[in-house]
Amino acid sequence: MTRRMVIAATLALSVGALPLLAQGPGQRPGGPGRGPGGPMGPGGPPGILAMVHQLDLSDAQKDQLKALADEGRQSGDPGAGVQAAEQKLHAAILADVPDLHAIESLKAALNAAHAAELEQRVGMMQKVAQILTPAQRQQLLALQAQGPRGRGRG
Repeated sequence: MTRRMVIAATLALSVGALPLLAQGPGQRPGGPGRGPGGPMGPGGPPGILAMVHQLDLSDAQKDQLKALADEGRQSGDPGAGVQAAEQKLHAAILADVPDLHAIESLKAALNAAHAAELEQRVGMMQKVAQILTPAQRQQLLALQAQGPRGRGRG
C-alpha cells in the first residue's frame, strides 16, 4: 500500500513538473529578459526598471537608476539559485527510486532560493522608490496596475 502511494505521489509531482521541464534549460517562468542584461532589469519584478523609464525622470534620476541597474547586474541573477534548486528537485522527483527525504530537503532549498530572490527584488524596489518623487511613485503604481498594456510592446 505504501509503495503505491509513493508511486502515485511521484506520478502526480512528475505531471505537475512537466510544464516547468518543458520550458527547457535557461528559461524561467517570468520568460526571457529577466535578470542581468535583460530588458526587464536585474532583480526586479518584470518590467520595474523598464516601467520607471516611462516616467518623466530628471538626468540625475536616470544616472542613479543606471547605477542601480549596473549594481544589480554585478550582484548576479538571484533566479539562478532558484533555477538550480528546481533542477535538483526535478531530478530527485524523476529518479528511478525517488528519495522522499531528499525531495523534502530539496523543497526546503527551493523555498530558501525563492526567499532570497524575493529579498533581492524587494531591496531593488526600495532603492528605486528612494530615487523617485512621491508623484513618480504614484505614477509607477498606476503603470503596474495597468499590467502588460502599460508596459508597451516591443
